[in-house]
Amino acid sequence: MFGPIASTAQMVPAAMRAQRWGKIVNIGSMGGRLTFPGGGLYHATKSRSRRSPTPLRFEVKGFGVDVVLVEPGLIVTSSPPPPSPRPARLPTTVPYARVDAKVATLTTGVYEGPMRRLGGGPDVVAKAIEKAISRRRAPTRVPVTASARLSILQRKLTPDRVWDAAMRVQFPQPK
Repeated sequence: MFGPIASTAQMVPAAMRAQRWGKIVNIGSMGGRLTFPGGGLYHATKSRSRRSPTPLRFEVKGFGVDVVLVEPGLIVTSSPPPPSPRPARLPTTVPYARVDAKVATLTTGVYEGPMRRLGGGPDVVAKAIEKAISRRRAPTRVPVTASARLSILQRKLTPDRVWDAAMRVQFPQPK
């Protein structure tokens, strides 16, 4: 777990430190800033990727190196949508079968329904990265797609208990 962080902080920027400039781009997800039922493990890993650039940014800034976190929202590709964010190695148990089925249905609806218009393709992410690294002073965080910007803003403005209530309306609670 610490190996990739240590190598990024100490080894990768060695050339950047020597030349006194550079940009490091981390790819995260809007999923690091908000969570949905059934996606706890996914959101936990994205939350970690959201937090690791902050100390790295501090460690390399004195050498003229910028660190950018790109946070895509809905990315639509020709691949089918994921059936559920629950990893395949974790079996669905009876109390969670309804939740997993609902998550799968809602996920498919987002990727294939009207919400897909708030997303973008992989090219949108590439363009956001290119724009961020082309700036003299790179932004620290770059939400990509309307779905990311809207979801992040909605979550920021919504108190936890209201967010939880909204999730209970959309998803069945395990019992």
